[in-house]
Amino acid sequence: MNIKKDLSCFQTSYAAARARFLQCISAVPSELIRQHDPYLHPLAGPDGAALYLDWLQLGQRDTPERILVLIVGTHGIEGYAGSAIVCDQLCDLTTQLQQDAELGVIVIHALNPWGFAWQRRYDHEGIDLNRNFIDFTGPLPADANYDRLHQRLFSDTGVSLKALATAWNQRWGVHHFEETITTGQYQHADGLFYGGRDHSWSRKVLAQASDTPFLKSASRIAVIDLHTGLGPYGHGEVINDHTPGSAGFKLAAQWYGANAQAVLLGDSCSSPKHGLLDFYWHPLIAERGCFVTLEFGTYSLEGLIAVSFEEQRYHLSHRQAQTARSLKAPAVIALRDFFYPQDDTWRALVLFRADQIIQLALRGMRT
Repeated sequence: MNIKKDLSCFQTSYAAARARFLQCISAVPSELIRQHDPYLHPLAGPDGAALYLDWLQLGQRDTPERILVLIVGTHGIEGYAGSAIVCDQLCDLTTQLQQDAELGVIVIHALNPWGFAWQRRYDHEGIDLNRNFIDFTGPLPADANYDRLHQRLFSDTGVSLKALATAWNQRWGVHHFEETITTGQYQHADGLFYGGRDHSWSRKVLAQASDTPFLKSASRIAVIDLHTGLGPYGHGEVINDHTPGSAGFKLAAQWYGANAQAVLLGDSCSSPKHGLLDFYWHPLIAERGCFVTLEFGTYSLEGLIAVSFEEQRYHLSHRQAQTARSLKAPAVIALRDFFYPQDDTWRALVLFRADQIIQLALRGMRT
C-alpha cells in the first residue's frame, strides 16, 4: 500500500482528467491491454471537444479468473475523485497484473462523461444514472410524496428549503424530507433525482461493452463504483446494496469485513433507492462476486439537497432562456465544491482509503 500520495492525479476538468487517464494507460505495457474502447458521446463538452466513455480491459489473458471493476463518474461531477483514484492505482495494478496471470482489471472512465464535463450529477437528458436501472417495460415507480414536494420546490420561487424541510419532517418523521427527494422519481423530468423513462445513453453503452468474454469467463468479480457526497468528511464507506442473505451480500461482508455497511439493514449512510447501477451488475455477477459503492463523504446531507436544488433551478432557468450553461455560475461552482472539495487533506484521504478497499477486493477474490 502506498503511504505517500501524488495529489496531481486530481484534475480541474473532464478534459484534463481524461488526458491524465490516457497518459496513465500509455505507461501500461501493451501486452497487458486487452481492449480499450472509447465510446463517443453524442454531445460535446464545454470547449467543443468530444466526450467519451472509456472502457478499458487489462490483463495477461483474454479470459482471466478474477476481475476487479472500477467505475468512474456515474454521477458526472463525482468523476474527479474517481478518475484520480484510477490514475493513482494504475501503476500498482499493472505490477499486480504482471505478477498474476489470473487477474484482470476493467476501468470504466466516465460512465456519464457529459455530466463530468459540464459539472452536473445528471446526464444530458437530466437523468440520474444511479436511478436509471429499473425495468422500463413495467409501470414506473410512483411517489405521491415527491409529487407534492416537487410542486412546492419548483413552483414557488420564494420557497425556503430549510423551512420546507423542517415542516415536512415534523409531519412525516425525521429525515423523511431527504429520503423523499433522494429515493428516485420518474414523473418529473425537471425534478431532482429523476430516473428517466427509458434506458439512458450510458446504460445502453454499458450493456454493449459488458457483453464480453472477459467478464463472462471470470469466476470472481469485484465491482467498485466510486462516488462522493455522502457520509463523514473524507471517509470512504463501502456501501453494500445486495439483499441480505444473498451470495453477493455474504461476499461483500466476507471481503470487506466491518467496512461494508448494509443499506437494507440500516447500517449505511445511504438509504434504499430505486434504479441503482448495482441492480444492473447484481444479475450479471450472480454468485461470482459483489458490487459495492465506495462513497467518500464531503459535507452534510442537508447541504447535498441544497446545492442540488439550487443547481437544478439554475439549469432550468438557463434552459428556459436558451442560454449556454456557464461553469462559472455560482450554483455550478457550489455543486462542484460540494462533491469535489478543494482541499488537499480530503484528496489525500480519498486516495489512501481507496488503496485500502481495492487491496481488500483483490485479496478477497483470492480466498
